[in-house]
This record gives sequence, C-alpha cells and structure tokens, in this order.
Amino acid sequence: MTDKISKSGLLIASALVLVFSLPVLGQQGPESLLPEGFGDPPPPPTPVAGRPTPNIPGSSDGGASAAPLTADEGATEEEEEEKPELVIRFDIPPAARKSLNDIGILSKASGGFPANSFGSLNGAFLSQIIERTSGPIASRWGTIMARRLLASRTNTPAGVNGADWTAERAWLLLRMGDSVVARNLVQQVDGADYTKRLHEVAMQAYLANGDLAGMCPITESGVRLVNNGRWKMTRAICASLAGEQGSATAFINQGRYQGWVRGVDYLLAEKAVGAGINGRRSVKIEWENVEGMNPWRFGFSAAVGLEPPERLFVDTGRQVDGWRVQLPMFTPTVRAKYASNAAALGILSNRNMVDLYAQVLDDPDAPDAARARAENLGNAYTASGEDAKVAAMTSLWTMAAAGADYHASLVMTARAAALIVPDADHQAEADRLISSMLTAGLDRSAARWIDVVVDGSLGWALVTLAAPGRVAPADYGSLDDFFGNDESTDGHKSRLLLAGLAGLGRIETDARRDFASDLKVNISRQTPWSKAISAAAGRGEQGTVALMAVAALQAPSWSAVPTHHLYYIVRSLRQVGLEAEARMIAAEAVTFG
Repeated sequence: MTDKISKSGLLIASALVLVFSLPVLGQQGPESLLPEGFGDPPPPPTPVAGRPTPNIPGSSDGGASAAPLTADEGATEEEEEEKPELVIRFDIPPAARKSLNDIGILSKASGGFPANSFGSLNGAFLSQIIERTSGPIASRWGTIMARRLLASRTNTPAGVNGADWTAERAWLLLRMGDSVVARNLVQQVDGADYTKRLHEVAMQAYLANGDLAGMCPITESGVRLVNNGRWKMTRAICASLAGEQGSATAFINQGRYQGWVRGVDYLLAEKAVGAGINGRRSVKIEWENVEGMNPWRFGFSAAVGLEPPERLFVDTGRQVDGWRVQLPMFTPTVRAKYASNAAALGILSNRNMVDLYAQVLDDPDAPDAARARAENLGNAYTASGEDAKVAAMTSLWTMAAAGADYHASLVMTARAAALIVPDADHQAEADRLISSMLTAGLDRSAARWIDVVVDGSLGWALVTLAAPGRVAPADYGSLDDFFGNDESTDGHKSRLLLAGLAGLGRIETDARRDFASDLKVNISRQTPWSKAISAAAGRGEQGTVALMAVAALQAPSWSAVPTHHLYYIVRSLRQVGLEAEARMIAAEAVTFG
C-alpha cells in the first residue's frame, strides 16, 4: 500500500462525513422512465368525443417512486432448523450468465444515464447516500430523475458487490413507490449470484407487486441464506402453484406448528395455498382484530384478490399508494382511489392518468365522484371550443383539495392545457395552464405564453424558469412584483424563485444581489453537502449529482426545502448536462413552494 492520499481519496473521505448530515425529515415515501416531453411541440387536437383518450399525442412521459413498509414487521426471528446445508445449483450456461458489473434495465441509447455516471467513486459512499435517502421526497421531478437513474445500466462502483448494489437501488425504488421497476431490477441478477441482502429486498419487491410466483425461483436459496419464517413459508406457496398439493400441505402445516408466520399472516398464506393448482382450502380472512399493515399482508392480500381496510394503511408511507395503483389485479376504479398520491409522487404520468380515468368512465359501477372526474377530464380534451376545455380544467383544479389532489389534477390536464392557444382571453387561467403543462415537461408549449403572462405573475416566473433555449434574464422590477404577490410564509416561494433563476443563470447580476438582500437570504451558503455536489458536478458525474440532489430534497413539501439546496441542485444538474431536469425541478419548486 502507498501512504500517499490522493485528492479523490480525500474527497471520498470528506463526503462520507456529509452523508450522515444529509437532511432526513421523515420516513414516508409509472411514469415512463424516459424524460417527459422536453422540447415537444404542443399536441394537436384529438377528436374523440365523450371520454378521455389514452393515446393523446405527444412524447412519452417520465415520472417518476417515502420509506417502504418495514421488512418482516412484527415477525420474530426463527432458530435454524437442524438440517444439513442445502446446496443450491443453478443451471445457467456460461454464455447466458449476466454480469454484475453493469446491471440495469435502461441503456443510455434508450434514455438511461451513461454507464460511467458515478465516475470512480467508491461504492460505500454511494450506498450510504442511497441508504440515507429515506424520504419523503418533496420533488416529483426529483423522483422522476432518480427512478431513471436507479433503473439505468450503470457501472457497478468499486468496493461493492453488484448484487448488493442492485438491492440498494431496488430498495430505494420501493421507498419511492415504484414497485414494478424495483422488481424488474432485481430480476436482472442471476439466481446464482443472489446475496442475503438481495434476497431480503427481492421478497419486498415481489410482495409489493402481489407477485408470489416471482419468489419461487429463489425460494430455496432464500431459505438457506436468510433463514426466516417467511422464506420457509414460500415453499408452501410455490409447491401449491406447481400443483404439488401434498408438499404444499406438509409445508403449510409445518409452518403452523413451528410458527413461521402467525395470525392473519398465516391465514393469508393458507388462503394463497388454497388458491393454487388443485388447492382445496377455503379460508376466510377477518380484519377486525388486525393492527397495521406489513409487506407480507400487502402482497398476499393483493395476490388473493383482497383489499384490506383503509385503516390498516394509516401509518404506512405514501409510497404504498404507488404500489397499489400499479397492481394489475385491482380494477381501474379501485386503482383510481390511489392515483392522486401516485401522480404526485411521480409514479403516474399524464398519459397514465388519462388512460386510467378513461377506463373508470367505462365502469358502470364507478362511484359518482370518480365518474364526474373522468367526465370533466374527457371534456378538458374533447369539448368543442377552448372556453369549454378551459372550464373543464378549471373545474378539476378547483374541486381538488390542496396537496397531492391538486398536484394530480395538474398532471392529468397537462396535454389538454397544451391544446389551448395562448390568448389574453385565458390570461386569468394562464398560471395554472402553464403549471399543468410543466408537470409533463411540455416546456415549449408553456413558453408560447410568454407574451400573455403578466410580469411578476406565477406564469411569468414559470416560463422564465422552464423555457428551453435562451431566455431574457429576470430583472429586479419583475422579481419585486412577484414578491408583492407572494403569500407564502416568509416569502419562501420568492426565495425559491431566486435560487432557481440563479442556478440556471437567468437573472441579472444586480437583480440577484438586490433581491437576495430584500429577502435576507444567502442562496449560495456553503455546507459539506454543497461542496460535495459541486465537486461531483465538476467531475461530470451525472449519477452522483442526481443522487445527492434527491437526498437533499428530502422534506414533506417544498415549503420545507432550504433555498440553498435548490440553488446547488439546479446549478449542478445544469453543469452535468441535465438542464431539462434542472428547469423542471426549479419550476416545480416555485409552483408548490
């Protein structure tokens, strides 16, 4: 060994310190993984009468998914059985084996991050960032970006096992609410390469999808490496699914006698066994005395077609709605109950929302409220005349409560808003039309409103932040007008606007200084985190910058995100070539700050 310490080594060592100071403000927690419609022209009118259409023209949306349910919550550790160690053999031809050096489902050619997105950073540092990003994430666009990064086929960092690295990425995806991509990611690793950690996360991914069969190829290795009651119980499930009811009965009885899982968790497993091939068990699930939800209950109830009472989800994170909305065994009307939270999280895109509510409209058993929302959404796209379309959108926005409901209402109308020709007649709704368009990345459509919006209005701020290409720098007068209309606490929205404009380089130098003085804010305040993300940006590490950005966006809402965090996030993303994401995050901050 050499006793010479390189500059990169010093950087990693100091960065490890800052990982422990990353903001963690809570434990809460699909759109396409590709970016949304950056640079897309406005979609043409879609003459489909009477219902929303799932095929509204435009590019694919990217959206993006809050700490998941605790693994093995409420379960007790089991003692190892007195059995000889089971040797697991996987018959995979050498040519078909997958490398652990570059695991992912999205290549750079198909819109993913570059393979070298993490540079030469040590995996221990990157793993610590992921582990300490527990959520909730204030930014929907930050989640969209993180989902794309975590699913990308990037090089496995040095110093970390590729299977363990995959497990940490999938675990963060679950915490963000993206159960489908998390499952797809763990499936990229060959069973022979599974570690104990990947087994633990894989079970959570399969349960979040209600996919009991997915665990079967790794059940025996899971029993050997993890050796807890839940992995042992999957033997009964997999035997039943294979039609081996004798083995399934033996395992389920053994599980009852040895207490592998207990109470309703055992009954759910028994019901799943009865649902297998040649299964003859009929089990009734009673929820009255059940307290709380865990991954086992979530996955098994979904697999057997049960919807647990909503009271069991009171203490779960927001990410669970991302899981529920993606369950294919639920009807569209059931999934629509969770759609607002999923859209605000970044799991459902505009296209997803329109498609979902089109199906709700076709459901004769849909509740009146859901049907009314679907009808309004259909009118927003297909009503005759722009006044009627805007009126339908306004109705959706007004009827929505604050928070996730309002955010979701903007998402579902995004492409309808892009159909409206900029005109002074719609100036009163310009702010919300522009806000809506930007939830789907329709930046060029939003930029067409630059001559309609009033200086100092929210619409003016959003266009100045989000428009692609060169934009006239914001001057002090417009900023002061915006501050005069700002009703946020301590002018937080104005502070975020200043940070976003400064990070993008879209503000006059004197205006930046004078406005910061008026607001009494230092947007460039240095911290260990700001130095680390700036250093990563200087090295051109897109992945490192994106991970550190999301870690710094941990907050229950934009009102709790520090101003200097937004400045360094936007500046660093722009520096490494992620300007579109920087613009959308800055615009989102001002919309919801």
